[in-house]
Amino acid sequence: MARAATSRLKVNPPLGRMPVLQFMAPGELRIDASYQRSIEAGDSKTLIRKIAQHWNWDLCQPLVVARRPDGGLFVIDGQHRLEAARMRRDIAQLPCVIVDYKSAADEAASFVHLNQQRRPLGKLDLFKAALSSGDPQALGIQAKLEAAGLCLAPHMSSISWKPGQVGNIGGIEQAVRHHGIDVAGEAIEMLACAFAGEVLKYAGTIFPGLVSICAEVCRDGAVFPPSRFAAFTAKLGSIGQVQLRKDIMALHAERTDLGRVQAAQVHLTGLFWPERAQASAETPAPRVEDPAPPRTKALHFETDQPVAAGGDGKAWCEQCDMRVTLDQATGCKSRWCSMRKVA
Repeated sequence: MARAATSRLKVNPPLGRMPVLQFMAPGELRIDASYQRSIEAGDSKTLIRKIAQHWNWDLCQPLVVARRPDGGLFVIDGQHRLEAARMRRDIAQLPCVIVDYKSAADEAASFVHLNQQRRPLGKLDLFKAALSSGDPQALGIQAKLEAAGLCLAPHMSSISWKPGQVGNIGGIEQAVRHHGIDVAGEAIEMLACAFAGEVLKYAGTIFPGLVSICAEVCRDGAVFPPSRFAAFTAKLGSIGQVQLRKDIMALHAERTDLGRVQAAQVHLTGLFWPERAQASAETPAPRVEDPAPPRTKALHFETDQPVAAGGDGKAWCEQCDMRVTLDQATGCKSRWCSMRKVA
């Protein structure tokens, strides 16, 4: 008789020794600069000052500390928290997980493993946390999404998204900051109506153009004409997300002066106001004495296919919600980053 399949996880024997939790004075802890990252950079100094200024014990996770054979205590993880505590001078003790190591090389190996296993929080993760904490802007965005019949995607891998799920939360937050919640809500509604029942895989590419249209039409509190809204969303739906994205990326590749967001704005406003696009096409282009800088090839994160990037060698990353280089993508630790796999 065949044995029933089991779902038990096969595991390896645990490595190392169980650590000890202790409270240590900041003055007892040291940093080994041979493998630790420097904190002299501006962003590290800013982070340390922020932690020191707004010290919160609820957010202070235990530091990981190595105890060497001579008794020396060296921080493996928690350098910024340690420096912030020293800056305040009213933090007498810090919670520490003490681990015995034979050498600095073993400490450095643990430092590498700790940082490789740590997944950086993306825009979507941070938004969900802000939503749980009752942040007013996050709650406002959530209300607009629900009113449009949309919801947050569970993660940034669009392969398994369901229709009506959105992951371009960074672009939505930017629209709220620049134009207000009402304009962002109108653009969200337009997105939902144009591609109802579809997986919104390219919402991040299309959305900035919708925001630009809604910001102009709804200026000074004006109401978007319902008939114009219905006609334009129907037009977008007939073109389709895939073709819209192709057209936007083609314009982005052709126009060296346009980023991807600007290309979306130019293309979609041209669809909404065809007369403007026609007038622009009939206007002679200004003479350029110097040739445009050579364009390089980068990989677009949504498809892993080569697309033209600007002269800076960057391409748009939906996960980071910004333009990044191939070298930056190589160091990305997010498992949702398709760029990292092919960089």
